[in-house]
Amino acid sequence: MPLSLYYCLSPQIPIPPWQLLYWAALLPSIFAQYQAKHCKSASTNYTVCTFKEVLGIVDGQVNLACNFTFPQKNAEILNIGWIKKNLAGSYSIHKWKNGTVISTGTTKPPKQLDILGDVSAGRVSLKILNLRLSDNGHYMCEVQFKIMSNNKNDGFLMYPGTKLVVGVQPKLIFLKQSINGTIELTCKATGFPLPNLDLLDPNSTKLKGMMKNNSTEVQLQIKLPELAIDGKYTCLGRNIHGEARVEILSGLHDEPRFLIVALAIGTSFLVLVLVTALTALIYWKRRKTVGNGKDFRKKSSSFDISTKTSVSLTLTMESTEKETTYETLSGIASRQEPTYETLQLTR
Repeated sequence: MPLSLYYCLSPQIPIPPWQLLYWAALLPSIFAQYQAKHCKSASTNYTVCTFKEVLGIVDGQVNLACNFTFPQKNAEILNIGWIKKNLAGSYSIHKWKNGTVISTGTTKPPKQLDILGDVSAGRVSLKILNLRLSDNGHYMCEVQFKIMSNNKNDGFLMYPGTKLVVGVQPKLIFLKQSINGTIELTCKATGFPLPNLDLLDPNSTKLKGMMKNNSTEVQLQIKLPELAIDGKYTCLGRNIHGEARVEILSGLHDEPRFLIVALAIGTSFLVLVLVTALTALIYWKRRKTVGNGKDFRKKSSSFDISTKTSVSLTLTMESTEKETTYETLSGIASRQEPTYETLQLTR
């Protein structure tokens, strides 16, 4: 079923046709469902069918299908392949029924190509990896077979073949700056083909602006008064290979929210560091004070002990050098006067 017909019959599904084409390029099975085939018949018995157009993105891959319908008893397929022509010349790549792949032509294929499927059954596809913009062009499917009734070889070329459209998905840059009392919104986009740009206000209304483009970039610029609506402004870029969007979530007057959040987090972290440093400093000072007190008490105790020792030593030395005299009192229990006797001890 053609994409346009499918889209018209399904208006309740809000999917634009270009997005269906993009999904089709990524998923060959979906592509086979929605992209109409182009078939060509040499007679009522022989028919070749290919897709009219296949989309691919740079660095991706595609499979170009070719189906040959024929009476199994009346013919035998010898090989199936593709021919591509460009300004530099042409080249062809064919796969034989025994599995051999041969490339011929005035130019060489720009990369290693592979043909998948069963040649004998007439259902094969050309697999192209690592797509480049140079891979764009028409690929014509060619079938060579032998007619069993007369044992003659014949061929069938599908013209103009399958058109391969290789491109690049949109990439956006959304800028905002304030100049002389106005807000300037600039949306830049790259891609191939160049995307269509739209700027939407918070009410999803398209804004009109000045469009500039060159061979590699397209730019949409809009100037708004500072009293414009605050909210989410969206830059939207589309081409046949995809869609990209960038949003500015903050208002036009206020600073972006992420800056406020970052400032709050940074302030909290700084306060935490200062409190930790201050606590460590107080703890260190207290430990130092306690250590000084213990040293002082140790020094005082040692001073007392040394002082006492020196005094006792002095007294001992003096006692050795002097004579000591002891007086004893003797008497009788009567009223007689007591008599005294002096004892001297000399060393």
